[in-house]
Amino acid sequence: MRAGFGKLQPWLKFTGTMMCALGLALCVSPTRAAAQGIAAKGPHCFAIQVHLNGQPISGPRAVDLKTRTLENTVALNDTCFPFPTAMLKSELIQVSFTVPGNSIHMSDVPADVFSGQWDVELADKKFSNDVTVPKHMNVSEMCAVVFRGADTPETLEEPHCRSPLAAKSAN
Repeated sequence: MRAGFGKLQPWLKFTGTMMCALGLALCVSPTRAAAQGIAAKGPHCFAIQVHLNGQPISGPRAVDLKTRTLENTVALNDTCFPFPTAMLKSELIQVSFTVPGNSIHMSDVPADVFSGQWDVELADKKFSNDVTVPKHMNVSEMCAVVFRGADTPETLEEPHCRSPLAAKSAN
């Protein structure tokens, strides 16, 4: 019986090696895919993912950043927006961008959230239970943002940050 097992031994080694390689590939692939998605690259780079009524929509291609003394427009660079190092000294920054059908303007965004992922939630009629909507607030004008990148995510619920873009006339 030993002789027959000896013939199988190289095959078992090959199969074991292939299974190990396959397992490693399966473990690494999701990590690599997540890194290639909408994830920030580097300490001064932020990514913006936007959802409308719980469904993902196209994010911005450019973002306007404004402080008391500086103003800058940054374009999407691969999967994130580079944050100007000159603005790192600012405490609060105004952020404006457009997404399909909407203009977004957030005032007083802390400078320390400009590295990592931003999840911007917009709603036409109702937000999820996680979002507190002030009484008498028009939900379609509000933005809920989760800044991910620090040890604990920070949230911002800003009224009057969303306005509809004017429809193009058919002339």
